[in-house]
Amino acid sequence: MTPTPPRAGRPHLLLVGAGHAHLHLIRHRHRIPGAEVTLVDPGSFWYSGRATGMLGAGHTAAEDRLDPTRLASHFGARALRGRLAQLDPQARIARLEDGREFDFSLLSLNLGSRTPCPARRTPGPQVWAVKPIPRLLALRHRLEQEFSRGLSPRLVVVGGGPSGVEVACQLRQLARRHGARPEILLVSRGQQLLAGAPAGAVRWLMRQLDRREIRVGFGLDVTGHAAGGVTFATEANAWGEDSLQWLPADHVVHATGLAPPEVVERLGLPLIPGRGLAVEATLQSPGHPDIFAAGDCAAMLHHELPRLRIHGIRQAPVLLDNLAARLAGGPLTPYVPQRLSLAILDLGAGQGLAIRGRRWWGGRLALAFKRRLDRRFLRQFRP
Repeated sequence: MTPTPPRAGRPHLLLVGAGHAHLHLIRHRHRIPGAEVTLVDPGSFWYSGRATGMLGAGHTAAEDRLDPTRLASHFGARALRGRLAQLDPQARIARLEDGREFDFSLLSLNLGSRTPCPARRTPGPQVWAVKPIPRLLALRHRLEQEFSRGLSPRLVVVGGGPSGVEVACQLRQLARRHGARPEILLVSRGQQLLAGAPAGAVRWLMRQLDRREIRVGFGLDVTGHAAGGVTFATEANAWGEDSLQWLPADHVVHATGLAPPEVVERLGLPLIPGRGLAVEATLQSPGHPDIFAAGDCAAMLHHELPRLRIHGIRQAPVLLDNLAARLAGGPLTPYVPQRLSLAILDLGAGQGLAIRGRRWWGGRLALAFKRRLDRRFLRQFRP
């Protein structure tokens, strides 16, 4: 198939994926006046900062979703629906799953992430993941149907990090809105929640979970699904063998961390196994100075960053400056991660937990501050 060319005589900047960094770039499209800009993405942008709040019915789907096509049109860029399948870095051609091909002068990848989880078994519990985010909306609708029929399903949340904690709390919030009292179990592989968080914050959180009747299981490594529940491994026995045990569940939500999308392995670009597309400090792919990557799909060579949306947001202006500099032949700027980042958990029921380094605070003010930050972020992308 013949590649779809940009307008003659103009460099073509191809943006694949509508993540935080590319939304910023589209909004500041005027900073790259000499190039044609094309955004390719399969659908809506879902803001992860409101995803669990949407699960708990504290936010509507419309409040959590942006239309990249409308944004691109408003700021003078071309937007196309599609999903990247392959890349030919030498020929500078991107191929989509539907067979379309696009050539490029510069390419930027902002492909997001996914939540890996064991495959569903039949018969077995319903299996859900925190990403892609629309799965949380589907889970909410499914539970609302069950609650309306008077059911009290057994809910297991796998993952003791921020996402797992938020999901467990928002499931309780959703149930209370419908007068239901399902069993909720939060399962952590480690021996405490929010690894690395201040001890006082963890104690405060444990009291919150106890008040919400959310049970917590530590040291449980969920390995798969079985009829009526999940299986988990215990510590090795005297013969050095792991033994499997079973927990009952009707729905299992996996929030055990994020992984790069599977497509990164088919792009012919340098990878860091398990972390994503390798990038220099300038966000360029090693050996491919005209190919950039940012956000969850990218793995910096000299910094192992946690997959937090704040890095995609902070990488955005660096990516914009470097794409413009690459077109103009100017010097590029390195992305220097901040040592400390603010994280605020939405625990539902008007409660939040904010953590930055060893400092923390919990309660209504923390959640109010989070909602203010979320509104400010989303407002800039609603033309």
